Amino acid sequence: MDIRAKHIVITGALLGIGALWYTSKLNKWKETMKKLKALPTGIRNFDINFKRMHFNLDVTIYNPTNDNFSPDGVVATVKRIILKDKTAKRIATITVNKSFLSIPAKGKHVLKDLIVEIPILENISNWQNLLQIKSIKDIQTETILGVLGKEYSIIK
Repeated sequence: MDIRAKHIVITGALLGIGALWYTSKLNKWKETMKKLKALPTGIRNFDINFKRMHFNLDVTIYNPTNDNFSPDGVVATVKRIILKDKTAKRIATITVNKSFLSIPAKGKHVLKDLIVEIPILENISNWQNLLQIKSIKDIQTETILGVLGKEYSIIK
């Protein structure tokens, strides 16, 4: 076997090992993502009138696992958060597009002061449930994470 063939074989073997390692790491991230929890943890500046409901919302993403969620070389992005009422009916979507690098094991990452405006007229059929929103316990969330071009959903 000549030197060129050896280089090709060695390069191929290294690429194969790298691909296996990266696939293993990606599967670990996916398992950790399945266990992440995103919960509304703060609500401020609540205002309602006949046209709209407006408030600032904090959402905390918790990592209850013993593994760091740290996609090395890859940025995980919180793309959007879908707010739902107590009956799980969608009332608003917040476009977030905030990146974070990692969430340590048993740690958290807080998205602060997300501005929420809910048009009352568009939610007229749901107005009774909207009027019942008095605290963070009255809001359900679905948080969409983007990692490596794929979207993953964290449902409260």
